[in-house]
Amino acid sequence: MGGKIEKEILGILEEAMLREKAAHNLYKRGEEIAEKEEMRNVFAVLADEELKHETLIRDMYYDFKKKLGLKILHENDE
Repeated sequence: MGGKIEKEILGILEEAMLREKAAHNLYKRGEEIAEKEEMRNVFAVLADEELKHETLIRDMYYDFKKKLGLKILHENDE
């Protein structure tokens, strides 16, 4: 296993994934309750962007774990 810094980096990436997911959920809620189509569209774009960010961070997380030689059971699991 990696050292203290590597563990901290993994923790930061884990937290970032959670925050991106939370932002996605927030924007999806905005999309659901917005009355005007223009606002729904804005929230939909923002929600999609957050999913892209989450995917990017998740890929970085698993790549880093692999570089550290850590076992990865399922890449879809957090």
